[in-house]
Amino acid sequence: MAQIQHVIKAEIDLINPVQEICEIIQAVAAAKPQHEEAILAKIHEAVERRLQQLKGDESIGKPIRKPNTVKSNQ
Repeated sequence: MAQIQHVIKAEIDLINPVQEICEIIQAVAAAKPQHEEAILAKIHEAVERRLQQLKGDESIGKPIRKPNTVKSNQ
C-alpha cells in the first residue's frame, strides 16, 4: 500500500539561522497557502512569548536563561 506523507524535512545551518528559519517558514506557507495567515500568526505568538520570557516577564513563565549570561559547565 502506498504511503503518502506531507512532510518537509529541513536542516538548519546554525551559522545563518535567521535566514534558514525564514526559508523554512516560506516553504511551509507555500505548502499550505490556505492556512498561511494562521501559521504566521501562531509563529508570531510563539516568538513574542519567547521574547517576553527572555525579558523575564513573570506572567509568561520564568526565563530559561537571563540575557547576556553564559551557562557554566561546572
